[in-house]
Amino acid sequence: MNSSSISLSDNWKCKSDYDNVGIKERWYIPKNYDQNDPNLLNLEIPMSFNTLSRFEVYEGIFWHFYEFEINRDNLDEYDFFKLNFEGSNYNTKVWLNGFFLGEHDGGFTPFYFNFKDHLNTSQNFIAVRTDNIRKNNRIPSISFDWFNWGGIYRDVSLEFVPRNRIKDIIIKTELESRRQALIEITFNVIGTLSIKWEILNSQQTKTLFKGNMEEISREGRISLTINNPKLWSPNNPYLYYLKISDSTADEILYESNFGVREIEIKGTSIYLNKKRIFMKGVSLHEELLPYGRTIPYEERVKDIRSMKKMGFNALRTAHYSHDESLIDIADKEGILILEEVPVYWACNFSGPKANETFKTAAKMMRNLIKRDINHPSVIWWSVGNEIPIERPWVSRFMKRLMQWTRMHDNTRIVTYVSMKLFSDLTRRYADVATINFYFGWYIASARLVSLMLDVMRTPAFNKPWIYTEFGAGAKYGFHADWEKQLKFSEERQLHVLDYSIRTFNAKKYLAGWFIWIYRDFRSFLRQNVHQQGFNRKGIVSEKNEKKLICKRFPQIMHEKRKLLNTKVLGIFLWIILYPLAYILTFLILDAGFIFGDNVRIEKMKKIEKKRLLDNSK
Repeated sequence: MNSSSISLSDNWKCKSDYDNVGIKERWYIPKNYDQNDPNLLNLEIPMSFNTLSRFEVYEGIFWHFYEFEINRDNLDEYDFFKLNFEGSNYNTKVWLNGFFLGEHDGGFTPFYFNFKDHLNTSQNFIAVRTDNIRKNNRIPSISFDWFNWGGIYRDVSLEFVPRNRIKDIIIKTELESRRQALIEITFNVIGTLSIKWEILNSQQTKTLFKGNMEEISREGRISLTINNPKLWSPNNPYLYYLKISDSTADEILYESNFGVREIEIKGTSIYLNKKRIFMKGVSLHEELLPYGRTIPYEERVKDIRSMKKMGFNALRTAHYSHDESLIDIADKEGILILEEVPVYWACNFSGPKANETFKTAAKMMRNLIKRDINHPSVIWWSVGNEIPIERPWVSRFMKRLMQWTRMHDNTRIVTYVSMKLFSDLTRRYADVATINFYFGWYIASARLVSLMLDVMRTPAFNKPWIYTEFGAGAKYGFHADWEKQLKFSEERQLHVLDYSIRTFNAKKYLAGWFIWIYRDFRSFLRQNVHQQGFNRKGIVSEKNEKKLICKRFPQIMHEKRKLLNTKVLGIFLWIILYPLAYILTFLILDAGFIFGDNVRIEKMKKIEKKRLLDNSK
C-alpha cells in the first residue's frame, strides 16, 4: 500500500503570546481551547504571521490551532503516522490532543513528528507554538541582513505510511562519456517488498528501461547504463521519470523526475557533463510582497523565467534553503542552483555552545541534502556565508562541516562563502574558492576588482574561483546624471555592475559570478532615505519593476574587458598584505554589522515600526 496524505493547508486559528504564558496556561490542552476567544485570528496556513496587520515587525511567540476529524479505524493497515512541516521559523513545538509530540530548531528545512500513539478516533486538536526570536545560540544568530519571517510559512500535512515501504531513495548519475551514463538508484526497504521499476521518457509516454526485484528487505539497488543519454543542462533541461511500484499490489511506492548530469572540477574550471561551464548568476531571497516567504508557485515560475530571459544560467538561494517548489521549477526550466545553510556572520563558533551550534548546522545540512539530493539543478552545498574565517576555531568548524557534508553527498561542490580578501587560508580546503566584496559600492572603485582578484587568489591559485556577491544599491525610479552617479541611483548601479561583469568575464580562473541580488528585500538594518527598510541592491524592485541595468544585460553578459596582467604583482601584494590583514581582523573585532546585538536590532525594529505606522496614516 502506498503512503496516503492529507493536506492541512487550511484556515487555522492563531494568536500571539507576547508574555510567554501559553505553555504555563496550557493552551495546548483541547479543553482550554475556546474557538470563540476574541483574541484568535484566522490565518490561511501556510502563511507568515508577519503578513498580518499589527504584526509586521513582530518577533516573538505565536500559537497556531487546528481541529480535524479522521476515522482511525480506516488506518489500521498503516504503520507510521507523520505530521509533516515543510518549513516553520524558528523554534516549533507541537502538541496533538494535549500530548507533546516534540520540537524542532531551524526555519528552512522540513521536519516531522510521529503522532500514531496520540490520534483520536474522530475529533483531533493540533497546537503549534512557534517563535522567531533572535538568540545567540540559533542559526542564524542575532544579527542578519534579511527579514525574520515567522510562523508556519510552508505546507503542513498528515502522512500515513504503510508497514512495507521504501525510503531514502538516492539517484546518482555518472558519465563515462557524453555518450554513456551510469545510473545507480539506491533505497532502503522497511519490511519486505517485491517491486517493479520503470524509467520513462520526459513525457512519460514511453518506457525506456524496466525491471523486477523479488522479496527484498533492508537495502535495494538498481544499476544500469544508458547509451546516448539526453543530458540535463540549463540549455536542455531534459528530465527522465522514475517509477517504483509494489509488484503484488500494483501500487506506486515512489515516483520522481530526475536528470542525467555530472558536475566536476578540473584545475581552475567547473565542468557540467564534460563541458566547461561559466556561471552567470544572481542571488535571491525567498520573499515577495505581500506573500512574504509563502510565494505562489506561478510567481516562482515567473522569477525563474525572467532570470533565464535576462541571460542568467545560475541562481544562488541565499542564505538558506528555499521551498522545494523552486527547485522543482529550476529542474524543469533549466537553471543551476547553489544552496546554502544559514551559518551566517557571528554564530557560536567557540565556547561551551560551539558543539551545539555544529550539531544544529549539521542537521540543517543533512536535512537539506536529504530533501534535494535527486534534483539535477542543485550543484553545490555551501556551509556558511561571511563568517570570521581567519579565527582558528571558526576555520576548524567550517572544515569539519564541509567534511560532514561530503560524507552525505560526494557528487556536488562543497564550499563556503567568504568575504575575506587576504586573510582566508581555509579556502584551500573548499572545492571552490569564493569571495563577497563590493568594490565600487562600499569601498574604492570597481576598477580595483581585477587586481584584487589576483591578490586574493594567491593562496588558493589551483582551484576555481566564483565571485559570489557584488553589486550596488539603486532605488527604482531614482536617476542621476552619468557624471554624478549618485549613490542609490540606477545609473550608479549600472556602472558598477557593467564594469564588474566585463572584468569577471575576462578572468580565466573565474568559474562564474553572482549579482547581489535579483529582487529588493526587507531588512531592518537598512533605514536611510533611499532604502526605508529594504536592501536596494536588487536588479528589480520589491514589486518586480526592472531597473536600468536590466536593459544592459543582453550586451554585458558576453562582453570582456582587456586586462593588464597583474598575476606577479598580485602574489607580491598578498605576501605584504596577508600578515597585516590577519592581525587587523584577528585582534580587532570584525565590522560591527557582523557582531550586532539585540540593542541595535531592537532600535532598527522601532524605526521600521514607526515608518510603517506613518505610511498607514
